[in-house]
Formats: sequence, structure tokens, C-alpha cells
Amino acid sequence: MSAHNPLEVKVSLARLGRLNTVLAAVVVILAVLAAAVFIGGARVLPWTTPAEAAAADYDEVKSVAEDGVIAFLDVDYRDMDPRIQAVKEISTGTFGKEYTAIAEQIRQAAIPAQTISKGKVRQVGIRTIGSKKAVVLVAVDSVVTSSQTAELKKSDTCPYEGARCSKYRFKVSLAKTKDGWRMSDLAGVN
Repeated sequence: MSAHNPLEVKVSLARLGRLNTVLAAVVVILAVLAAAVFIGGARVLPWTTPAEAAAADYDEVKSVAEDGVIAFLDVDYRDMDPRIQAVKEISTGTFGKEYTAIAEQIRQAAIPAQTISKGKVRQVGIRTIGSKKAVVLVAVDSVVTSSQTAELKKSDTCPYEGARCSKYRFKVSLAKTKDGWRMSDLAGVN
């Protein structure tokens, strides 16, 4: 390029102008993306970080353990089928098989006693969690009414007339299956 040819200088300046425009556009796009990540956090990224995957597992493990204990304590002699099915759907392995084997006995015991039971989760703590197994501790309050509790009066420990209130702690073992986390064991803890 010759310094004396004005046409070459204009072409060179035009290329430099286009290059500056492209660079400015790239800088603006990067600034917008950086602002989106800064404001929205890692969840706006198109991938899952290891910390997000671990947090999702913790949330699912906690939720399945709570749901499993509540389903296990949910008894209503007037409509047992959906309650039994809820426990079966959230269970796997030996526990799932054992529960299925005794489900009819649970139904047959609830009907003549006119048992209604509800649980309310108070605390949940994840004891251990791995890629395929987890152990969760669940503290729950339970209120049971039945023909056997009809004469009970309100008390400091149970504010319900005709009910028995209990506090339980369960150790819930979970296994990760192709369908997600499922209850593989349920045991009372003293």
C-alpha cells in the first residue's frame, strides 16, 4: 500500500471501521451475557454445574423421604387404595416388596378399627448421600383417630379430642433408580 494513493487509504479505513463495528458488537454481546449470568446466576447457563447437580439430588432426596414417610403414615379406612398405591409408587427393593406383601393386612386392620392417621413432617436431615444411595432422618408428628381412641380427652400432649398424638423419628434409606430416588427401607429410630 502506498501512502500517496488516497484510494488505498479509504479502503483501509473502511476495513478498520468494519472491524471496529464487529469488535464493538462482540463486546456488547459479551457484556449482556455477563450481566445475565451476574443477575440470574448459574441457572441461566446452558449446562448444569456439579454443585447444581448435587443440590438437585439433595432436594429430591429430602422430598422423597418426606413424601414416603407421610404416605406411610397416611391411613383412612374409608379409602385405602390410593394411600397404599402412594407408598408402593415411592418404594423400591426389599421395602417395596415387603410393603406390597402386607398392604392387604394394613387395609384389613384399618377398616374395623375405623383408623384415620395423618402425619406432619417437623424436621428432615440428610445423614448421607452418594450417587446411588442416601439415608435421611425424618421427624414427624402423627395424629390417629380410631374406635380405640374415641374416649381420649384433649391433653397437653394431644390437643385433639378422641385422638392419639405421637412423635416419631424415621431413618429412611433411599436408592436411586431409573425413575429417580425411591424409598428402599423405613425404620423407626429411638
